[in-house]
Amino acid sequence: MEPARGPALLFRAAVLAAVWLVIAVLAPAGYGAEHLDTPGPSETAEEACASIRTALNDLAKAERAEAFALSLASTPGSSTTIIEARLATVLDRTRRLRNVLRQVRDKSSPRDSRVEQCTKMGYHALVEAEKLTTNVEELLRSRESGEASLPEGPVRLDAGPAPAEQP
Repeated sequence: MEPARGPALLFRAAVLAAVWLVIAVLAPAGYGAEHLDTPGPSETAEEACASIRTALNDLAKAERAEAFALSLASTPGSSTTIIEARLATVLDRTRRLRNVLRQVRDKSSPRDSRVEQCTKMGYHALVEAEKLTTNVEELLRSRESGEASLPEGPVRLDAGPAPAEQP
């Protein structure tokens, strides 16, 4: 039985090598084919700006809900669950805005001033939303470690420095 075992192992190794070769040759051609961005029809400036506005409105609604959650949770001992849930929504809307901006960049005329203005507005909102989410995440981390509670009074969501108190 021992002599037949050698050729059988060699045959199995050859079959495995052939399978791996077929996978290596065919997989890159089919892998991610559904993810390839096929150049579709170009978006008009109105369509591009409308899709950006829609994403911005959705993000603004999520940010308002986050502000409301922060306000509700500002009392000592309150749960952070609602803040975390609203933060997840803000992060999702931020991701959607980023995707819309990417699609507009890929499908619209790069020289159209209207599209450029809309994308600038979108990128500005994206930066501000990322500052907001960073601040809320830091607040949640500090609250989990017991270092801080939510600040008293209104919570600033613009991530900028607090205005100086007037005497």
